[in-house]
Amino acid sequence: MEQVGIDEPEKRYEQYPHEFSGGMQQRVLIAMALAQKPDLLIADEPTTALDVTIQRQILELLRNLNKTRKLAILFITHDLILIREFADRILVMYAGKIVESASASTIFNQPKHPYTEALIRVSSLEKSDGRFNAISGTVPLPAEYPTGCRFHPRCDFSEESCSVSIPEFESENGHSWACPIV
Repeated sequence: MEQVGIDEPEKRYEQYPHEFSGGMQQRVLIAMALAQKPDLLIADEPTTALDVTIQRQILELLRNLNKTRKLAILFITHDLILIREFADRILVMYAGKIVESASASTIFNQPKHPYTEALIRVSSLEKSDGRFNAISGTVPLPAEYPTGCRFHPRCDFSEESCSVSIPEFESENGHSWACPIV
């Protein structure tokens, strides 16, 4: 607990979870995950429901653990703004399928898949007219995935071929995407 930044760990060890702040609870969970000295930490939405200040502290903690322990971190999140400065490489998934993979800077500066572009647009929060950005339609249920590209019913660039065949991955300089209309 000391390693993850919890003051007075001996005293805190005797406390109940409800006596901890949300950020402290996250740190305890990270400490528990690190107790076995893993080579890989899978962090699934580790900052959800935390305020921005605590999010920053948790990210700094993970970044420091990555460096000091040589710990690989698989960071799962829907928050692109958060991951932008944390990740080296990003894989974008839609409805259980990877649709794009590249370095973080490439994803944000040269997105190729329409879903990635839409996520980046949505993460900017507001349009110039004050309304919120959104991706049209809804995510399909797993039992109702469409044929072809799973994103095509919601895609602004969809063509007839998108509903028929699953797109092959194209690749260029370590950047891969699954969309033939790019």
